[in-house]
This record gives sequence, C-alpha cells and structure tokens, in this order.
Amino acid sequence: MNHPLRNLALAVLALLTASAPLAAEEMTLSHVVQEVLQQHPSLNISRTDTAIAAADEQRIEGLLDASLNGSIGGSDEKVPVSSDFQAAENRNMQINGGISQPLSNGGTVGLQASYSRSGQGFTSPLASQLARFNPAYRSQIDVTYRHALLRGADRPDYSLGLESVQAKTAAASLDEHIVTRTLTLSAMNAFFRLASDDINVTIARQAVERAREVLRYQKSRQEFGLIEQAEALQAEALLAARRTDLQRARAARQMDQNALSRLMLGKLGQDISLTLPPLSTSASIPDMDEAERLAVAQRPDIKAVDARLNAANADLAAAQDIDSMQLDVVAQLGTRALDGKPATAAASGFSANDRFASLSLEMQDSVGRNSAKAAIRKAELTRQRLNDQRQQALELIRDDLSTAITSIETGIPNLRLSRLQAMAEQKKYNAELKRYREGRSNTATLVQFEGELRNAQLQARLQQLSLQLAHYQLAWSQGGLLKKLGIKLQNGSEQP
Repeated sequence: MNHPLRNLALAVLALLTASAPLAAEEMTLSHVVQEVLQQHPSLNISRTDTAIAAADEQRIEGLLDASLNGSIGGSDEKVPVSSDFQAAENRNMQINGGISQPLSNGGTVGLQASYSRSGQGFTSPLASQLARFNPAYRSQIDVTYRHALLRGADRPDYSLGLESVQAKTAAASLDEHIVTRTLTLSAMNAFFRLASDDINVTIARQAVERAREVLRYQKSRQEFGLIEQAEALQAEALLAARRTDLQRARAARQMDQNALSRLMLGKLGQDISLTLPPLSTSASIPDMDEAERLAVAQRPDIKAVDARLNAANADLAAAQDIDSMQLDVVAQLGTRALDGKPATAAASGFSANDRFASLSLEMQDSVGRNSAKAAIRKAELTRQRLNDQRQQALELIRDDLSTAITSIETGIPNLRLSRLQAMAEQKKYNAELKRYREGRSNTATLVQFEGELRNAQLQARLQQLSLQLAHYQLAWSQGGLLKKLGIKLQNGSEQP
C-alpha cells in the first residue's frame, strides 16, 4: 500500500475511533448515592456552617480571658502663683498597669499597680529647701475582688452561653446529616426514575418489534390480495405509533439521564447503564409503632430540633438572669508608698505599713427592664416555635413511614396480580395472532390486543420497580438507607 492510501486509511480509522460512542458506565444505587454525596457542594456548605457555629464556642470561652491594661504619661505645668511658697512648676510622670481575671463563679479578681514621680519648682530657694520630698516617688498596689450576688451570679453568660453554643453546633452538625438525607433521597429518586425510563424503552422496543411483525405479515397477505388497503394502513399506523412511543421513551430517558449526571456533577452525554438491586419480597414489614421508634432514634430531624431546644432553654435562662437587679460585693486591699528615693518608694509598695482596705456593696438596676423582658419573650417564643417544629418533624416521619409501609403492603399483591395479567395478556395476544394468521380475526382486534399486552407488561415491570423503591424508601424513612447500601460518611456515620 502506498503512503497516500495508508495515510487515508489511518485517518479514517482515527475518525471512526474518535466518533465511537463511549461505553455505558455501569452504576448501582450505592454507586450513584456515593457519587452524589462525594461531589455535591451542598455538603461542603453545610460543613462550613458547622465550623462557623463551632467558632462561637471560642468566643464564649473568651469571656473568661484575662485582660491587661497599662498606661504611661508625663506632664509639665507652669502656673502663676500668689506666694513664693506655692509651686510655680509641676512635673509629673506616671506608669500604670493592671490585670483582671473573670472567674466562672461570677467573681472578678483584679490587680492594679501604679508608680509615679512628681517634681515641683518654686520661685523662692527657701521654699524649695523646705519641700520634704522633691522630687517625690509614689507607688500603689491594689487587689480587688468583685462578686455578683444576683445578676451575673455563677456567670450565666459563660456557662449558659457555652451550653447554647455547643447545642447550636450539634444542631448544625445534624443539619449536615439532614442535607445528606435530602441528597440521598434525590439520588435514589433520580436512579429509579431512570430505571423506569429503561423499562419504558424496553417495553416500547418490544412493541415496535411486534408491530413490525404484524406489518410484515400484512404485506405478505396484501401481495396476494387477501386483505384490504384499510387493514394494511392499520398495521402501518400501529408501527408508526409504537415508534413514536419508543422515541418519546428515549427522549425522557435522555432527560433523566442528564439530570442524574448533573446531580453527580458529571458531564452531559455520558451514557449510564443501571444495575437494579434485587427485589426483596420476603423481608418482614415492621409495624408502625416499631418503625416510628426506630426512625426517631436514627433520623437527625428530631435530634436537630432537640439540640436547638437545648440551646433555646439556655438562652431563656440567660435572658431571665438579665431581668434581675445587679448587686455586687466589692473588696479591695492595697498598699501606698511615698519616698524621695525611687528604689525605696518602689520597695515600700510591697509593705503593708501604709495600706488601704475597703468593703462595699454596689447596686444597679434599670427602670422598667423593657430590654430584658423583650429578650425573655423572644426566647420563650423561640422555644415554642421549636416545640412546634418537633411535632411537625414527628408528623413528617409518620407520613414517610406510612407511605413506605403502605406501598410495600399493597405492592406485593399488586405485583403478583400484574404479573398474572401480563401473562394472560401475552397468551391472549398469541392466540389472537394465531387466529389472525388463519384469517379468523381482523387487524383492529389484533391492534387492540397488542396495546393491552403492552400496557400490561409495562405495568408489571413498573410495579416491580415501585416495590423495589418502596423498600428503599422505608429504609430512608427509618434513617438506615446508607447502612443498607453499605455507605459511610466522612465521620464514619451510617446515617441517614
């Protein structure tokens, strides 16, 4: 083979290879759900929300952080005087520093220290000589303890705030499971919707083959003048109708396939071939009470509401604490030192020779307390709303369980009867086709029987699929679908 022909052959081969359709990707229900949970951004958003809620815990813990303060400054002042014994110039330098440590029992311990230098200038040398310390150095150390007796006792802003934040963090984490449940349900519904499309395509394809068989037989009889033109047109119309049904089924499958692909964040156009789970008709159906008990124990819906109820109770207790009078007992003990030498003044500050001690009771209250009452009312309404949400979640659980259990209970006999009907319709069609070939029937009756056979076969297959879906819906309603599919989340949990 010369080079031009060989190059042409290689080009054609490459073109055929490039245009060959991609092999269909075999996917089980477990595979589909796992792909959705791994790829969908909603879970990442939910995890971020959990991290945001957890960050508030550090903010609450910061209420017990020690605080430091400090300052340094100096001044130089010249003033007019009316006597030579009055200081005409004052020069000051002062250093202050302190630390305050809140305690979890509602008290606060503080340590404050100051050191200063003051110097005076006189117009009279005699007055300057008479000044005892010039410059004078002062040091002062004070220890203060403040304890709340009413408002703020045991520091509810810390203890109750921490309890509230932890409960809200737990609720946010459970919201991640709720998002997982929603995505799992969407993936399961999309999987079975595509499986239903596969059944429609298969039944429509079988109907097209039957219509072609009828048309081929019609044409052979028409050649011998055994049938009229109208009967031949009926067979052609039947084939056209069945082809239209097949095209519609394929179009619907393409739409649902693209929807499932996008749910998994895949590319459009990739053919997906489903592997259906086996049909289980022997599994026992739990009674409603047992199913509800299991669902309440496993599903995150109720747990999330309960966590938010704990947070609401903590918020209400914190708001009730604000609606009280502030009464604090304050104890202070300090030392004082004054000397003309800086080192001596600083050392004397640690001596109790010159001291200061005090014990006081401080009261503060607001008239009306409208702000506190509004906070309490808001917390009470929030708790009431969460109680209503809990009841609503229980009813939704009962609805889900009732639908799934009823579908299984009614689906088993429906499947048995629909299979019997399909078998009967197949026998009826075969008998009518035989009569038709023997010239003892007409085309209209055969077309009618073919349509009844198609509908019976479709209903039997769809009923089987519906029963399979009902078993998985029951597992989802009870919060055990991922365990049934053998899927674990990133944290090792098998919920929902």
